[in-house]
Amino acid sequence: MKQPLIVAVGRQYGSSGRLVGAKLAERLGVEFYDKEKLMSIARSTPDYSEVKAFYEERPVNSLLYAIAMNEEPAVTSETVFRRIRALMQDHSGVLIGRCGNLIFRPDANAVSVFIHAAPEIRCQRIAQLENISPKKAAMRMQEVDEERIEFHKYFTGEQWGQAEGYELCLDSGVLGVDGCVEMILNYLRWRGLLDENEAAGK
Repeated sequence: MKQPLIVAVGRQYGSSGRLVGAKLAERLGVEFYDKEKLMSIARSTPDYSEVKAFYEERPVNSLLYAIAMNEEPAVTSETVFRRIRALMQDHSGVLIGRCGNLIFRPDANAVSVFIHAAPEIRCQRIAQLENISPKKAAMRMQEVDEERIEFHKYFTGEQWGQAEGYELCLDSGVLGVDGCVEMILNYLRWRGLLDENEAAGK
């Protein structure tokens, strides 16, 4: 790797985007920052209570209610975005969700990816993952994606999942998890962010 590299991965629920990110981080030999990792780091900071709603990816309706009732300080995108940038600025990593496509958009050493798949494929994956019926999986898929749309809009003012917000949009239903990982690696090499011989083995 020529310089610290950031890959920000957005994903539809059930698209296996988190797994794509985890395998990509393993292939690159870099840190993997998902919800649990970021929260574990954030909890050690003295003002965690001010930003925990962002790290927990709390639904926007509960955020607005809490703010209206003065139950907690308003979470500002400027605060949390600055902290994530500070966390990742000196070393390479793969970031799952958390508006990463916007946070690192100005950086020449950052790439944003969105993983999606056909609804029927995602429903099947969700049903297997959560051990629920296909009908409940479809409802769960819609619920989580709507929460992500609202969350992303709340903190960025942008529409979640729109192609223009990402450099790469990959269909995991067509490519599979490993195919998505290979496509991202090839794109990183094409961008000149990865040497030809890096991450060549599985």
